[in-house]
Amino acid sequence: MHKSKLPHPVLRSLVKRTCAVMGTSAALAVLSQSAFAACTYAIESEWNSGFVANITIKNDTGAALNNWSVNWQYVNNRMSSGWNANFSGNNPYTASNMNWNGNLAAGQSVTFGFQGNKNGGQAERPTINGAACGGATASSASSAPSSVPPSSSSVPSSMPGTSSSSSSSGGYTVPANNFAQNGGVENNLTNWGSTAATVTRSTQDKRSGAASALISGRTANWHGITFNVGSLVSGNQYDVAVWVKLAPGTPDSVIHLTGKRLDDSDSTTYNEYTRVSTVTASSTEWRLLQGYYTQSGTTGFQHFIIEAESTTVSYYADDFSIGGQAASSSSSSSSSSTGGTTRKFIGNITTSGAVRSDFINYWNQITGENEGKWGSVEGTRDVYNWAPVDRIYAYARQHNIPVKAHTFIWGAQSPSWLNNLSATETAAEIEEWIRDYCARYPDTAMIDVVNEAVPGHQPAGYAQRAFGNNWIQRVFQLARQYCPNSILILNDYNNIRWQHNEFIALAKAQGNYIDAVGLQAHELKGMTAAQVKTAIDNIWNQVGKPIYISEYDIGDTNDQVQLQNFQAHFPVFWDHPHVKGITIWGYVNGRTWIEGSGLISENGTPRPAMTWLLNNYIRK
Repeated sequence: MHKSKLPHPVLRSLVKRTCAVMGTSAALAVLSQSAFAACTYAIESEWNSGFVANITIKNDTGAALNNWSVNWQYVNNRMSSGWNANFSGNNPYTASNMNWNGNLAAGQSVTFGFQGNKNGGQAERPTINGAACGGATASSASSAPSSVPPSSSSVPSSMPGTSSSSSSSGGYTVPANNFAQNGGVENNLTNWGSTAATVTRSTQDKRSGAASALISGRTANWHGITFNVGSLVSGNQYDVAVWVKLAPGTPDSVIHLTGKRLDDSDSTTYNEYTRVSTVTASSTEWRLLQGYYTQSGTTGFQHFIIEAESTTVSYYADDFSIGGQAASSSSSSSSSSTGGTTRKFIGNITTSGAVRSDFINYWNQITGENEGKWGSVEGTRDVYNWAPVDRIYAYARQHNIPVKAHTFIWGAQSPSWLNNLSATETAAEIEEWIRDYCARYPDTAMIDVVNEAVPGHQPAGYAQRAFGNNWIQRVFQLARQYCPNSILILNDYNNIRWQHNEFIALAKAQGNYIDAVGLQAHELKGMTAAQVKTAIDNIWNQVGKPIYISEYDIGDTNDQVQLQNFQAHFPVFWDHPHVKGITIWGYVNGRTWIEGSGLISENGTPRPAMTWLLNNYIRK
């Protein structure tokens, strides 16, 4: 049942524009001295058709390096996406620094990474050239490569469904059958997101209510605000509108409203984009973008995009509305990154730090067991080991399944060097960790932002020292700032059975800072179906946030005991309307953290509980 591709917007084909970070141009860097840095190319992981690689620039010149740019070229390989740099060109490629990693003191280094396709060859190790490395700058295309789509801002205004509005009000009336949820940005950023750059909920300016959506940090014209309306009925026409305003002091700029279907299998055409409306926006008044969109084509609807022709302007959006017939599945996305799908996932974790080749045979969501924890990634201050996490994301992208990050902030498995820092230094390091993770993995679907914070569990004392008693809210604010499209989860230990009321009180105190709650479920053995359902109902009724069963297992070497517990609990998870997905915590005998919780042997022979899952849920 769940083995088909998930229509998750940030995990679709990497050659499509919302997953690419390659810009249309990149200025060459200027060095502060004539000496050259050391540039190295490394393959982090590879599989039959693709690879993940990184380039490290080490400033061993003895002087500061202010901004950098490097170039490389393949024979057969081609790059498909990247992180921690601005990319341009189409073999040869150019990478230049972002605004936060361009200045390297003597002895410092910076690493950026990318994923690529082998195209029938081997994973190549090209020579790195460019201003930073002392080589001649390789030539590169002056416009976006063919593998990166043009901005939908280049769509001709004569395309079907196009209309425009340039008035500040136009006498527009929102349709009575408007089904946009949170169009006024009153419920945090539910259904709002971005194709790239940073979207935040702003109270500095708004057309109505208390807030609006603000996009900042744009570096390309396709960087825009998205709004998720769920599924649309093919052939039906919809009245779509949103109000926009430029940031203070910004010269007038053209802004477009575009409808976007899910990507099809053709990576060379961009018929999924339909222009709805265009307006010249102002920083002094709110102006209306309004037009009509008709759903068509062979793929389902994804979202609407509000984007500017200028590559750098920041702007607000508010009061999004859509009138017409809502599809039955369009109702309850908890985040723009759900893509309108209501299908639940059945996920699992890595096995002893690796992704087994049979993973995709059973599971359609992946979580790193330990690889993504802060202590695993940054055991030494300012030295990241991304390779194990890169392998997880490469596998997920290859198989089009979502990744859940586990975990940003936890009192256990955190870097020991934090204990030696001041509160101010700790706060800076927490922000740097979240920022760097989100920059490298912007397609993270879900994040266990704070783990086991209930008193008596393992709350992060270092975060409380850094931010005070409101440390949980501050950590979620940072996660929202740097990972605006991810579902942000408050995760805790066995809150179905233990410290149930304490967790509810903690979750309620976080208000709109959290998107969802994670219910670890390691010790449910012996609980009846009715007991489990009552506990989940109680959490939903009091907290009112979507629920993820984040770490389920039954540890018992007796096959029948494990099977009976799965048969009692799993249908409750699957049938509960507010449980969005289930992650089982390990599946290989002898390689799980709780004895007897494995579901298959090393050679793939299933235990009875796994056979039951396969027959009733996984292959249904």
